Amino acid sequence: MRALFYVPPPDYNRRKSPIDRVYGCNYGYDYKPPIHLLQVATALREWAGWEIRFLDCPAEGMDGAAFTAFAEAERFDVACSWAVYLSAEEDLHAMRVLRTPNPAMRAVFMGTAATWKPEEFIDDEDCFCLLGEPELTLLELARAWAAGGAPDLAAIDGLAWKDGDTVRRNPFRKLLDVSALPMPDRRMLLGNYRANRLDVHPITTMVVSRGCGFRCTFCTPNAIDQAIELEFKRLQPEWYVDRPPLRKRTVDQIVAEFEDIAALGYKGVEVADNIFTWGKARTQEICERIAPLGLHWLCLARANMLHDPATIQAMAKAGCKMVYMGSESFDDGLLEDMVKEIKVKDIEKAVKVCRENGVEPEVSVLMGASPNETWKTLWWSWKASRRLGTRFVHFSVALPAPSTELYDIARKEGWFVDGDFTPADNVRDVIVNLPHLSAQELRLALKLAYAGQYLSPRGLWWQVRNVGSLTDLRHKAKSAGKLFTFLAERERQLPVPPGRVTPLPL
Repeated sequence: MRALFYVPPPDYNRRKSPIDRVYGCNYGYDYKPPIHLLQVATALREWAGWEIRFLDCPAEGMDGAAFTAFAEAERFDVACSWAVYLSAEEDLHAMRVLRTPNPAMRAVFMGTAATWKPEEFIDDEDCFCLLGEPELTLLELARAWAAGGAPDLAAIDGLAWKDGDTVRRNPFRKLLDVSALPMPDRRMLLGNYRANRLDVHPITTMVVSRGCGFRCTFCTPNAIDQAIELEFKRLQPEWYVDRPPLRKRTVDQIVAEFEDIAALGYKGVEVADNIFTWGKARTQEICERIAPLGLHWLCLARANMLHDPATIQAMAKAGCKMVYMGSESFDDGLLEDMVKEIKVKDIEKAVKVCRENGVEPEVSVLMGASPNETWKTLWWSWKASRRLGTRFVHFSVALPAPSTELYDIARKEGWFVDGDFTPADNVRDVIVNLPHLSAQELRLALKLAYAGQYLSPRGLWWQVRNVGSLTDLRHKAKSAGKLFTFLAERERQLPVPPGRVTPLPL
């Protein structure tokens, strides 16, 4: 079977900008390799013998006109798309472009949007959605197609499909052993990728675990785990109770993947696991074994996992240039509201230990993840984050996505501006009115935070001093252009429930 795995051209969406498919919640200031889709493509090639064409239009520079010409010239038996909330519209449009000259082609959607509302993607009996974890569901579907005749679609767990006029959702798919997955084959990636937080290129992404193990109320992990959590939540529909189990690939597998990345000529890696530093001994062993490769990399970790100097030293020697910690707030009360299970002192210690042992720390301020957020708590978090003096501070506004406990709370309390969750960019959009802050105030707060951090003399100097080439300069200028566009956007008047909040005059 000949299959196309694709990311559509960015001119198919309203902002004409690539949508991030790794974390799945924003357009981003850089574009990363779509690692989750690549993982599925590799698995189906290895397990089912599919012939794969992996097409990443944003990275390969393919626009809408070229994509249409590609659709008319090429023939595939099946096309597969990774749809996050923000990308649903462009993914549907691209699939229709592909199927117009080839109506017999089967369409397969996976990811958060396809798991959340499969009925919006399934146009006919040759359209399918893979709910939650996609690999084994797609493998069973491939085997059913290969067997010929009328496949028993009702027997395939984790599948949504059209039965007459009805879209059916099959039962939950049992989670797989992630160590059984093949290593993603980056030889299929034909584009070139850069990242603002790494000063080398080309870069790639990797994900070597699924799940988290913590219960932060607001958390939308990377996009594969968001889809899995959506399905997992269907098992407990009354209220958010638990999260899927943490599953990790072996140390040998992780080291082998780093080695393969280096052999392919990549200079940098963004490790997109929700947390990379699971256990001191494990982290140190990985770092000792990949140190000779000379790669630059960054990862995500919890602040209270970054207190051991020996571990941070091992990470630095192995090429870790930055670690992103989800600090979220610098108010202990708000952290408790979020069930973050850390305190401000843990964040401050993590920043100090990282800085003293050769790894650059990045902190975050997540606005509106607690109903007790106010201008006072926001101002305090801004001041505290700036006082730490990190090169990057990640500012965003909490989006109560359907997989989270915060979603249940927001629906119960009537916070959603439009009555329910709507796809949004968490680094520029706001979809809730909180008890003490309106959506309009939260968006203004986001603009003030970004301007204060990145347009200050220190912020501008840090960006300029890390320009290593003319290409670097162009990449950073493009990112800066996106920031200026956001800051210059006129504010629309958003509805505010009477008596709930008082919008700040704009």
